[in-house]
Amino acid sequence: MQGGGSTEEKEASRRGRPRDPLVDAAILAAAMDLLAEAGYARLTMDNVAARAGVGKASVYLRWPNKVALVAEAIQHRAAVVPRVPDTGSLREDMLTFLRGLLRGKSAGARALAAVTGEIASNPDLKKAWRQSVTGTLAASVRAIVERAVERGELPAGTDLELLSSVPLTLLQNWRLEHDHGPDDAVVERIVDQFFTPMPSGSAGR
Repeated sequence: MQGGGSTEEKEASRRGRPRDPLVDAAILAAAMDLLAEAGYARLTMDNVAARAGVGKASVYLRWPNKVALVAEAIQHRAAVVPRVPDTGSLREDMLTFLRGLLRGKSAGARALAAVTGEIASNPDLKKAWRQSVTGTLAASVRAIVERAVERGELPAGTDLELLSSVPLTLLQNWRLEHDHGPDDAVVERIVDQFFTPMPSGSAGR
């Protein structure tokens, strides 16, 4: 009688063992540490593997190149993208989310600085950044705006794409035009200007 196991068993064997989340976390943490210490240009997959205490093959099994690894490390280890709140209020949701965004960026400031300084001259990194971090941030803001429309806090015809781009664009521009990053006061100004619905019946007064 010939064995060989079921189709499911053979497929599982071809896929290999499931990824160990502890190894994932160690690699991402190592990448963040090395970004902060040495910068993007000097970071290598070999160095990350050595710092994480794993083989280089374990790193490449999870991320095909340095760009993909760095993009995911920034997104998940620097807490760049906060959870989307659901307080029942557009103003409170946006305040909570944007304040959380500032806190997350502060936590991984050195690693973030290493990456943002490289983005302008590295098209691959710029693309990965947009797909991972920027794309997730934009989707989060849009979710807040969409819920506000559903609750009736914003008109049904609201331009979701345009309005969702406002807070992130303004925060980014603030960093470019000032000697310091935006703080909670700047966040409140943005939210009060664009995301605080007028009280019912107050329009036209």
